[in-house]
Amino acid sequence: MSIKEVVLDLRKTPESCTDHPIVRLNRLLREIHEMKEKAKVIIYAYTKDLPPLVLKLMVKKHGLKLINIDHLNEEIKAILEKDNS
Repeated sequence: MSIKEVVLDLRKTPESCTDHPIVRLNRLLREIHEMKEKAKVIIYAYTKDLPPLVLKLMVKKHGLKLINIDHLNEEIKAILEKDNS
């Protein structure tokens, strides 16, 4: 079975997007949770927009596994996994 890799960069806002980064992340995590295949998700965000505690709670809510969070100055890089086992 293949693993789908999804990268979400919440540091950049698309021109037509007015949603807060947390709203965009919540939408993506819901979609990932509903997928049938395994997935690896990499998230980039500013800590002011997405505090690590909020990220941890959202990941747990959507039934995903937090593999790692790296703090890079005012930014975070998080790696999540969805396993169907």
